[in-house]
Amino acid sequence: MQRALSLILVIPVVLFMFLQANAEEGGSGYFDLGVFAYEDGDYQNAESYLKKALESNADNPYYNHYMGRTYLMTEDYKAAEQYLSRAWKLDPDISGLKYDRAMLNYRTSKYSAAADLFTEIVDEDPSNVLAQYHAGISLLKQRKYDRALDRVLAAAEMSPTIKPNGYYYAGVCYWKMGQADKAVEKFEYVRDHADSEILRENALTWLRTIEEEKKVRKPYSLYLKVGYGYDSNVTLDPLDEDVFSDEDDYFTRVHFSGKYNVINGKDLVLGAGYSHYQSWYNDLDEYDLIGSLFNVYAKYRLRPFTLGLSYQPSYYWLDQDSYLRRHKVKPEVVWEWKDTLSTVLSYAYSDNEYFQDEGWSGDRHEGYLDAYYSILDKMGHLFAGIGYEDNDATSPDQDYGWLKTRAGALFHLPWKLELNIKGQYQNKQYDNTDSYYGIEREDDKYYGAVSLDREIFYQWLAIGAEFSYTKNNSNISAYEYDKYVSALYLRARY
Repeated sequence: MQRALSLILVIPVVLFMFLQANAEEGGSGYFDLGVFAYEDGDYQNAESYLKKALESNADNPYYNHYMGRTYLMTEDYKAAEQYLSRAWKLDPDISGLKYDRAMLNYRTSKYSAAADLFTEIVDEDPSNVLAQYHAGISLLKQRKYDRALDRVLAAAEMSPTIKPNGYYYAGVCYWKMGQADKAVEKFEYVRDHADSEILRENALTWLRTIEEEKKVRKPYSLYLKVGYGYDSNVTLDPLDEDVFSDEDDYFTRVHFSGKYNVINGKDLVLGAGYSHYQSWYNDLDEYDLIGSLFNVYAKYRLRPFTLGLSYQPSYYWLDQDSYLRRHKVKPEVVWEWKDTLSTVLSYAYSDNEYFQDEGWSGDRHEGYLDAYYSILDKMGHLFAGIGYEDNDATSPDQDYGWLKTRAGALFHLPWKLELNIKGQYQNKQYDNTDSYYGIEREDDKYYGAVSLDREIFYQWLAIGAEFSYTKNNSNISAYEYDKYVSALYLRARY
């Protein structure tokens, strides 16, 4: 027994001495030592041994292959590409080389090349579950969801170990393909069976997202907001014209809107909506404003783009008298760059008729570019935008160009709180010399607002508070003003 134990202890020493002796005679010994180090996860020594092997024979495809594999594991992708490409040129039939090249492309986000290589591997060996799995994810990254779905489902059925991950990505594919019920089924499996806590949490996040999106995608929506507050300088909000009182007052405001999609398809939506805005001031009733806004719209999804067109006629009354009639046409293009980022490019043409001052009537052209970004697993949303308006009015005094920038953030906080922050900077330059003041007018306007609300009793009902501040600077002092507004409100969103 003792002799056997001694023999077992001596064999590794003799083997190492043998390999070391061979290493001294040529590259093959160093290569063997490098492979042993690689398999043990000792990539530093693997790199050292393989470098020595390559010094003796730089054109050996196996030496280059394992050096590339080593750099792949240490995430030195530039060096990995150098050695794997050389090995491929020398001998493309080396076992595992195609898989390593596919994995290199996958890790460097070259998903098209990765998908092609992984697919070739699966065609040659249908039992290669890892190639099947990574082919699916590579296709998903390219938004080829139907092809990706087949791959990840096949991998999931081939391996119980991969099944939770495969079902997770299958859920993503189903959701992107508009099959919400099947997506929920897969995410629920992951939630209930995955060993990884992170994977379970991600599945839960998707389930919450799908539930919220189902509400958004329902054919109708209703919104009501009722508030009472204080305005330090009463103006004609939300028309944003040069009508301000330099007087403060308390107000009541109501905003209601609703819409219904007559066609509510996965790719095509046609519908109509109506919004009503009304404000009452306690004392300054001459600033009481009523607005009726209609909206007829169409959207067509051509992923990753969504094309939209709307026609929005509206009518406003000021202190019960007709004030403004507006016809607005607005085409737009939404580009979904990825799940968390989208941009909106829009143009709008408005025909405005002011009943109380014909000089303001005319045409308005507006162009905007906005970006929306989701953070914190969609618990927070950021937006920013820039736009320009050109107003061509009956009176030369009302011809101007208007640069607008805006940014903001929305956060879903603990305890069912929702925090909304917005800011704007606007520069308005008039085209002509003002007929009364004798100079070309230029205004700079700053606006900031914050609101915080919380659900009460029901998910669709909330109570909140908001505060905003506006400051308008002008080279004509008569148009300079500032104001702040604070209000409490009740909001229903269904």
